[in-house]
Amino acid sequence: MQGSDAEAQVHAELEQIMPLISTLTGLPTRWSGMVEIVETLEFKGKKRFSCDIQIQASLVRQNVRWSTLIHESLHAHSAGYNGSDYRLYRGWEEGVVEQLQRLLRPEILSRLLVVVAEADLLEADRQHPFNDRVQALEAIHRCLAVPQTAFYKQLLATPIAQRPVETLRQIQQLPVLEQRSAFYVYLREP
Repeated sequence: MQGSDAEAQVHAELEQIMPLISTLTGLPTRWSGMVEIVETLEFKGKKRFSCDIQIQASLVRQNVRWSTLIHESLHAHSAGYNGSDYRLYRGWEEGVVEQLQRLLRPEILSRLLVVVAEADLLEADRQHPFNDRVQALEAIHRCLAVPQTAFYKQLLATPIAQRPVETLRQIQQLPVLEQRSAFYVYLREP
């Protein structure tokens, strides 16, 4: 696929994904509308702080690209997405976005009438570089009496730098005996 064809394809797919994520999260997108297909990229995708989205060229032809497109689209909806907060609280952004991508992906793909082999998606999930961040947040989530998707949507709507404090606030609302174990998990994670 030629560079301009690949960019047009990814652009069209992102244009379909963005309004769905806005609807599902209640958050506006800040995507610039710009897409860049990059031959060499540290990750499969990247949402730059300018709100442009970069996608690795080799991924464009793979069906599992949908996971990356949803992931990068969620960054475009993330509250307080800026370079300094991202660098300080990277796990609080990447873990939230990746787990929410996994939770929302079935509905997004269904609404777009996109079929991707579940085994391929699960294998890509298994190999994801931010799994440690997802596991850390899941450990915290399990301590709270909050539905899983609601937990991650609420974190996405909270500015990145405030996510640890917001999570601690939720822990403090637990019964006293549960606070101790939840606080212990909180201190070890992400």
